[in-house]
Amino acid sequence: MSAATAPAHRDGERAGGVPWWLVLAVGIAWALFALAMIQFDLTTERSIAVLLGVVLLVSAVSELLATTATTRDWRWSHALLAVLFVAGGVVALAWPDPTFTVVARIVAWYLLGKGIYDVVNAFVARRAELRTTELRGTAQWWMPLIVGAFEIGVAFWAAAYPNRSLTLLVLWVSLAALATGLTKIAMATRMRGVRRELAALDMFPSTGFGAPAVSEATRTHARTEAHARTEAQTRTEATAGEARGQGRFA
Repeated sequence: MSAATAPAHRDGERAGGVPWWLVLAVGIAWALFALAMIQFDLTTERSIAVLLGVVLLVSAVSELLATTATTRDWRWSHALLAVLFVAGGVVALAWPDPTFTVVARIVAWYLLGKGIYDVVNAFVARRAELRTTELRGTAQWWMPLIVGAFEIGVAFWAAAYPNRSLTLLVLWVSLAALATGLTKIAMATRMRGVRRELAALDMFPSTGFGAPAVSEATRTHARTEAHARTEAQTRTEATAGEARGQGRFA
């Protein structure tokens, strides 16, 4: 391993060692949980609010898991989401007399915040992907973009729906859980793709759902190539100097 790749290897070790398949398993568990929700016999706003509170609190735990699987540049964002989800979960559980409107708006704000985060993350990943050719195609930047657009759409649907429907309320909570699962599945796919390419390049920087994994790898690879070009140019100039010196003496 070269001197340029050694710091990248140390960065990867400090970024956390959560395997991609564990994140994938969490995403699949969320999807199954979302399917089970719509089969629950929930007949009151209070019971749905409790379910929503549980979803938000478990989502916070998932974001804390994500902080161990992403780069240092993005850990703060997952930690911030975890804090916001905990706050939303406490509000949903502690609200004295939750109504349809209260529960629907908590769901809407949850999905809107998470959707904006995923869309921004997707465009940042796309920007990093366009800067390199070696890692292009591995980031799957369009996956969080689709999930984020889906979340924002459901958020506006839940916030603007004029009628009272407990069935729809359960469906919105279920879709919120499904969106969380899809996000984790997309994250696992990205982690697996980037790590596979970096292994082929003999580089091991930390990986995450956002762009830092690709950008760190790109910078390291660029430094390695620049160093190799500089050494080659130096050797060429030295050889040419020796040849000119021998010519003069001849």
